[in-house]
Amino acid sequence: MGALWGVDLKSTSVIVPASPTPIQERRFLSNLDQVFTGQWYMNTVWYFKPASGHLIQDQDAFFKGLKDSLSRLLIYYPALAGRLVKNENNRFEVELNDKGVIFREAVTEARFDDWEDIKDCTIEAKLTFEDTIIADYNTAPLIRTQATLFKCGGIALGFSMAHAIHDGWAAMEFVKSWSELHMHLPVSTPPVFANHLMKARDPPAVSVPIKDYISVPKVEGSLSSNYQIFEEGAPLPFQAITFRFTAQQVDEIIQEVRTGPWKVEASSFVAMAAFTWKVMTEARELPDDTTTRYVYPISCRQRWQPPLPRGFFGNTAHLSSLAAKAGDIKNKHVSYAAKLIYDDLLATTTEYLKSVIDWMEIELQKNDRDIGFACDFYSGADVQSTSMVNFPIFHVDFGWGRPIHNSFTFQPLLGDGHAYLFPAPEGGRNRLVPIYMKRLAMKNLFRNELFRRFQPDLKDYSYYND
Repeated sequence: MGALWGVDLKSTSVIVPASPTPIQERRFLSNLDQVFTGQWYMNTVWYFKPASGHLIQDQDAFFKGLKDSLSRLLIYYPALAGRLVKNENNRFEVELNDKGVIFREAVTEARFDDWEDIKDCTIEAKLTFEDTIIADYNTAPLIRTQATLFKCGGIALGFSMAHAIHDGWAAMEFVKSWSELHMHLPVSTPPVFANHLMKARDPPAVSVPIKDYISVPKVEGSLSSNYQIFEEGAPLPFQAITFRFTAQQVDEIIQEVRTGPWKVEASSFVAMAAFTWKVMTEARELPDDTTTRYVYPISCRQRWQPPLPRGFFGNTAHLSSLAAKAGDIKNKHVSYAAKLIYDDLLATTTEYLKSVIDWMEIELQKNDRDIGFACDFYSGADVQSTSMVNFPIFHVDFGWGRPIHNSFTFQPLLGDGHAYLFPAPEGGRNRLVPIYMKRLAMKNLFRNELFRRFQPDLKDYSYYND
């Protein structure tokens, strides 16, 4: 799978807006923003392979160009150049203070062809920031970026982003806007900072039971003790592997779901979500009476009323927590899990989402209470997922051609059990599915009958452990 090459950091810069923010004020953050102020960064890496004859000749000019375009971009995104602070009601706000974002320059002797498939890149963690804990939001930049030049001319852009003031779609728009400015094009979707549009109703009106969040005692401190579940220096028991599903394989999974006993008119998302939930539950060998949850974001962007404006920059991801008995997920046809997900999506109406926001408002007004997710990220029973299949990931172009791969960098802090759905560069229904769970369960996955049925060309498990 390629040697474990090093990555040499050349320099680190603080990038501020090219023009000072005219009004340095504090801006409101919605209840969904408050929920996502977990004290860690989310890391992603984009891989670009310039065409032959377009390799980077002047590294200094290359890095300077990226820093200049990033500085111009921050004029559009003053909130990302700011810092989070708490107001008198102990709620986070974003202060527009132009303290800037971090940009690192790096090089490596590695080449893209050191790996049979770049999705298996063994140095990916070094292509972004390995320290992912946010010790203090008052001083922490909300975005950190790293550009790495490979020996072959390949380019990796790593992003380490605080989830606190944006969701995945907004982060995608940020990267796309950066690429447009870097190419000296106008920003096609200017960001709209209007988080007040997702304020709770006054007075709050919770009309339906809320299943996805829980009220928990407020805990002061820099980080949950969950991060300390492993001994320092000990090898981590987790493994991340990205699986490639062709459009034909995805269509076959959809057909399997639609013709199953629960006969769900499943979309590709519902079918793939049910499939990953089932095979991971089987691979984990969970006892039948164990509760397993499929935890996934549902966007408010298409469900909110009145509609949110195009370019809305904030957290619109409601995190649904769908519970079932492990025995039912394991022993029943995959269409059973699909029916649960399908019905959950239908039940997530505008009124339900507004009731969620209102319920959060009631709880956040209590000085000793906070909002938690109705799941256990560390139990090894739940599956955390997100789908980016509709994101225009492969339409981003900084002038080096479109990306050949985009990856989410997993970390133990985020818990045990992830299955994400990404588009593949080929387009259509081709999918990349990164899965992250304990090594023993991953080994079992490679022997799973249902999984192998739709991954007939799967390499031996030992390939990923050289």
